[in-house]
Amino acid sequence: MRNLCCIKLIFVCFCFFSQSAFTLESSFQKNSVPKNIILFIGDGMGISQITAGKIAKGQMNLEEFKHVGLLTTHSQSSLITDSGAAGTALATGYKTYNKAISVSSDGTPLKTIIEYAQDVEMATGLVVTSSITHATPAAFSAHVKNRKQHNLIAEQITDSRIDVLFGGGWQYFVPNTTVGSNRPDHKNLLAQLAESTQVIQTEEEFRSLGDVDSVVGLFAKKYLPKANKRTLKLSEMTQKAIEILSKNKNGFFLMVEGSQIDWAGHDNNQDDIISEVMDLDEAVGVGLAYAKRNPQTLVLVTADHETGGFALHDGSIDKKAVSESDFTTTHHTAVMVPVFAFGPGASDFTGIGDNTLIGKTIIQYLKK
Repeated sequence: MRNLCCIKLIFVCFCFFSQSAFTLESSFQKNSVPKNIILFIGDGMGISQITAGKIAKGQMNLEEFKHVGLLTTHSQSSLITDSGAAGTALATGYKTYNKAISVSSDGTPLKTIIEYAQDVEMATGLVVTSSITHATPAAFSAHVKNRKQHNLIAEQITDSRIDVLFGGGWQYFVPNTTVGSNRPDHKNLLAQLAESTQVIQTEEEFRSLGDVDSVVGLFAKKYLPKANKRTLKLSEMTQKAIEILSKNKNGFFLMVEGSQIDWAGHDNNQDDIISEVMDLDEAVGVGLAYAKRNPQTLVLVTADHETGGFALHDGSIDKKAVSESDFTTTHHTAVMVPVFAFGPGASDFTGIGDNTLIGKTIIQYLKK
């Protein structure tokens, strides 16, 4: 009888702890799926670019991330990717050929993170310092066979229902009768957008922006000024975008790109690399601050590729200066790029992986 009682007790304890373990596991799985996702992309930003930024800045917001990994960046067609193929990998989880914008090798549209987010009624946004039609933002908002099809990309962005768009490139949204237009036709996409959302074009309009649920801000004909001359900072646009998107009870997805790190790499310009990386890091700080107040928020920081083969040769931590550096190319390279993760699901982005990991993982979150 005593043995029977012991067996019953063991069975009850086993059931209790099994149920507890199941509950804890279920709770963990539920809590590891973020409600809000903020993806920062430093275009052309490799480890050396980040190192230079840290030397110049001292303490970076990136240092608050405890989950870090490395990503390979090759495209379907080449070891050296371009921003179109890399942006597609980040936005859809699929490889494609260089210059493609979220289409497969046969031209079939690949569903993007933003489209999946809209399916579950999340708010969506894109914030960049380039033209909003440039390769990276285009990969999240359009489907074309060649990244140079800016006018078609602009038309698709106009129809995309994205809640917040901040960047440059108004030349592709105004009719050819407007001075500065780069369109071949009379289509007035800004007027079309204004039918459903607020459209702004100046820094003054941005700073006086009231309580809105959606907005399109195109602040330059082509792209915003360099970071050291930019009066409308990436961090300010990020803050405003989060403020608007966070109203949605279903959560939001926001992609923020430090677009001009890449251009500084192409120019082999060390000082511009540093100022652009620091500008992006300030925006990352805004995202982190929101995530700390709203723990259901996942913040990711990565790059589409490295540009320039940038290397640091000398400098001073005390003086916060890089005194000697060099470049191996004026083009992109094949070196892996980092990914930093903070918040629910952060451990999914550690170790060595491929850039498609970003798109695949986020899309899996959105499907749950």
